[in-house]
Amino acid sequence: MELYTNVLESIISDIENSTAQVIEKKPVKETFELWHDPVLYNNLSGNIGAVFVRALLNKLNVNEHHVFRWRLDNKYRQYQILNHYFPGCVAKTIGLSELLAENDGHKKIRELCENGFFVKSTLGHRTGQAGSFDRTAELDDIIKLHQEKEGQEKENQPEQWILQERLDLNEEFRVHTFGNDLIYGLTFIMAGQDSSKSSAAEIFVQKILTTLPATILQGTLIGWDVGITHANEYYIIEANFTGFHPEFYAGFQTSGYFGDTDYGPAMCAWLNNYFRNKYQISIDTVEQNFRSTSPFFEEFLYYKSIFNDEYISILQNKTKGIRAFAIIYLGTGANPFLAKLIEYFLQEDFAKEYFLITSKETVQAIADQFSGDQLILIIDEHKLFLPEEYPLIRQLSYQERKKICCDKLLTKIEEKYYFIL
Repeated sequence: MELYTNVLESIISDIENSTAQVIEKKPVKETFELWHDPVLYNNLSGNIGAVFVRALLNKLNVNEHHVFRWRLDNKYRQYQILNHYFPGCVAKTIGLSELLAENDGHKKIRELCENGFFVKSTLGHRTGQAGSFDRTAELDDIIKLHQEKEGQEKENQPEQWILQERLDLNEEFRVHTFGNDLIYGLTFIMAGQDSSKSSAAEIFVQKILTTLPATILQGTLIGWDVGITHANEYYIIEANFTGFHPEFYAGFQTSGYFGDTDYGPAMCAWLNNYFRNKYQISIDTVEQNFRSTSPFFEEFLYYKSIFNDEYISILQNKTKGIRAFAIIYLGTGANPFLAKLIEYFLQEDFAKEYFLITSKETVQAIADQFSGDQLILIIDEHKLFLPEEYPLIRQLSYQERKKICCDKLLTKIEEKYYFIL
């Protein structure tokens, strides 16, 4: 036990005596073009979202290796360090080596597994989504393999296997932060049904940020997996650190959500918006040949063009319990990405309710797409006007129709706090 305590004390001492990265805001607003830069693809262990993230971090001179000197890619090291600064924020976790070093270690491990603990690898990603995080069935083989490699912790190598207390979870969220900042618009429900708890999950992560040293946080983009139990207790399941991972799929990695085919483009646009506001650096265009390689880029550019500071304020107010109504015009000529963005907003628990104005030709298709979602109200635009008025409305341009229809709806619903897309 003394060995493991000494290892942690040494790590904490190094963290607290190291120099934090300094991430400087650009003196003037600076934009750049994203292109197939070989530097971004060198030792890249990720998808197209990782390219976006790496491009932005490179412009801020972020050190990709910084936090991994403490092996924060390893789930046991995460537990040790996070639990040191915020005791109890992670489910009870014990290193396999630590248990095997005790008298009757094998017996204690089996007793723990019979009483609510399970075996988990300290390296890996997407194990929860793949349903492969519980490795208890392989315990005998794991112990045998460990004994063949006995002494790894004495060589200052982190644990490969842990026993972790099994939590009775209702919901699980992915929350993203950079430095001391929560990045609004980048919180997703990963498991469960009640997305309204996303704000509480964000507040929990913000509390943890206040306890962590600058040497860990500054320049570090983190995807936090937050679990909420049936007893309404909050825990960090794991933290996904962006940067150059030294062992498992070695290379640059980031939160996989940035490359998600459904929501990745919107997430990259939100992240771009965050860096534009906070550090005055952002992607403005995508080089044409590079853009043609994937529809991801066109979708990103569309979202980038419509996200503005108003939506950041809406998300900030959401964490204070102040929620806006969304009025979204999906009439003839609307960008097809807009309907996809609504699905993203629903995942984000972005608005209180969504009023979707559409033409009578597409009412049924929109109703089918959002069938069963009680936050969605679909309005046939022709019902907003008198029969003799609507033919004239139909002749207007998309932007003119959008303005008139949204103004007309506002007179009927009389909502004070809303935004329009």
